[in-house]
Amino acid sequence: MDLVTGKVRRDDYTGRANPPILHRKETFLPPDDPRREKFARLTRQEEAAGLLDETSRIGFRLNWEKVVTEAGFGFRGHRLVSLQEAPAGTRVAKPKVIQRHKTAIVRREISKPVKTLLELNQLRRGESFFDYGCGYGGDVEAVSRLGHEACGWDPVHASESSKQRADVVNLGFVLNVIEDPAERVDVLADAWRHSQRLLVVSTLISGQEAYDDIRTYGDGVITSRDTFQKFFEPAEIQALIEDTLHIDAVPVALGIYFAFRDPADYHDFIASRSRRFIDWESISRRLGLLKALRAKGDPYETHRELLDSFWENVLELGRLPREDEFDQLADVRKACGSLPKALQLFIDRFGEPTFEAARQRRKEDLMVFVAASQLRRKIPFNHLSARLQRDLRSFFGSYSNAEEQARELMFAAGDPDELELAVRSLDFGWIDENEGHFTIHRSLLDELPAILRVYIECGARLYGDPRAADLTKIHLHSGKLTFTYYESFEAENFPELTLRIKVDLRKLFTTVFEYSPGPERQLLFFKERFVATNHPDRRRMEIVSQRLRAMGVTEANVGHGIGKGEFEAALARAGLTKDLRKKAT
Repeated sequence: MDLVTGKVRRDDYTGRANPPILHRKETFLPPDDPRREKFARLTRQEEAAGLLDETSRIGFRLNWEKVVTEAGFGFRGHRLVSLQEAPAGTRVAKPKVIQRHKTAIVRREISKPVKTLLELNQLRRGESFFDYGCGYGGDVEAVSRLGHEACGWDPVHASESSKQRADVVNLGFVLNVIEDPAERVDVLADAWRHSQRLLVVSTLISGQEAYDDIRTYGDGVITSRDTFQKFFEPAEIQALIEDTLHIDAVPVALGIYFAFRDPADYHDFIASRSRRFIDWESISRRLGLLKALRAKGDPYETHRELLDSFWENVLELGRLPREDEFDQLADVRKACGSLPKALQLFIDRFGEPTFEAARQRRKEDLMVFVAASQLRRKIPFNHLSARLQRDLRSFFGSYSNAEEQARELMFAAGDPDELELAVRSLDFGWIDENEGHFTIHRSLLDELPAILRVYIECGARLYGDPRAADLTKIHLHSGKLTFTYYESFEAENFPELTLRIKVDLRKLFTTVFEYSPGPERQLLFFKERFVATNHPDRRRMEIVSQRLRAMGVTEANVGHGIGKGEFEAALARAGLTKDLRKKAT
């Protein structure tokens, strides 16, 4: 419970095979509690036996039981006893032989977790890479070709290699093939020990099951090949990472999570997702302020590349940069006389409103970051990077001022009336009046007002990058978001629904629906409803929709979609092509 924001997070472990456990119970009791000595005596026995030394292994029930058993001990009430003292005759069920080695696949392209890592620029120049559980080593080979020091280890396919510490460690689809919940914790903790800056964890998620012949086993399933698969709930895998590593994990895509060593790196990454690109020439043209400077001695004529780079940095920050934020400040001073003069040159050329528009845009981005961060817990100021600390002081005067304004924005984002007011002020997107939904294409996310961006960013903290989904649907009255993915959204007139992710912001719960190829897949109609009026394909979309209406299909009767098989059958009966033209006879 966050007493500042009023937000509450509930993690229910009653259905988990390996829940967190509590040690040293006596430390939570008052000195005169009669149970205190009994509990303390047990703790002293555990300490004397060395059971509490390795803290990374004792935080979960099954891992703790394994540590105790390996040391030759058991429990009788609140006493630690040797196994020789434990009751005899205990039977242990013989575990099924799991064919883990069969889960490795030969990759012909980079895996989704590593591709995500590269796309988000989180494998930086000069950083090393280690693939923990590398299988046949496809990702290691690909990363090596990109110029990074890369290696991998796998208990079956690369057992001759040794585990290596690296800046970035990938634990890709390993935890979901381990049938022992205690071993999952051990593997996760071990991978974390080998990561120096960032650990990437990926698993399969509930809703992605695609096996025909499966049998329930433990908290997962056994496939027809005798391999084990565990399909995690999103909240479950995130809680496992955070409870094991004692850090905040950030979801970056479905089933893919980043765990940063340094909290400043974590918050910089989160803030970067809220930062929008600024095209200052486009802003100036829109404002009618762009001027051509041709005065004698105009520095721009001789230092165009340098000043363009400097101005781009200024607008990205919304303020003048420091030495560690732009490494050519000395050259800028030499060219223009001083940094304020260089900024004035920009204002002379592009207008004061352009700079102010950029500053306002950057301030809103920071507001979205701070507001969405309060979904879970307050961020200590010293956990932020030097750059973010400067930003907050520059735009808000102090961190407390930023938090106060962010809280107001956060509360507004939780008010259905405020959301609806914001939605109705827009001239893009589609409002479903009956269902109370507002839906837009990903290309319009940056154009939303701050209140709607905060709402979506809160969903992103539980799911991943909203820009990866084709459409984002805001449920205006229920506190939910839906991210939908389609096959070839841009190219197809009626793209097929492949994935739907629903996020409940009030319960902090995510539900995944993945749709296999086939005639039952829903098709999307009237795509122009969700894109901007100046979208390059808007006219083509409208023409196709006109033909669709001529068939008797309208926005009102399409409902939640029509199955692919049903629609193709209707086209065949009408003698129409996929473009809804008459077939040549």
